[in-house]
Amino acid sequence: MARTATKQRAGIALRSSVQVDAQRLERMWRLTPDERDAAARRGEFSLGELLTWAARHPSEVELVDGEFWFLAAHLADYDPD
Repeated sequence: MARTATKQRAGIALRSSVQVDAQRLERMWRLTPDERDAAARRGEFSLGELLTWAARHPSEVELVDGEFWFLAAHLADYDPD
């Protein structure tokens, strides 16, 4: 009888997940724009939550070469310097 190896799949990292958590969103909206940006840069929100922020307050989200910073950071030609 053939045995099949069982692999555990790792979950999607929060930064890459499009999941939106209502509690994190509530916290996000209570922050000032500067606090929200700092928390986002620390990785405290999912991609889905960052997209929600950008849709609600696009003027708060820094653009890098015309892209929201959290998207530009994953582009192959992104150079933070």
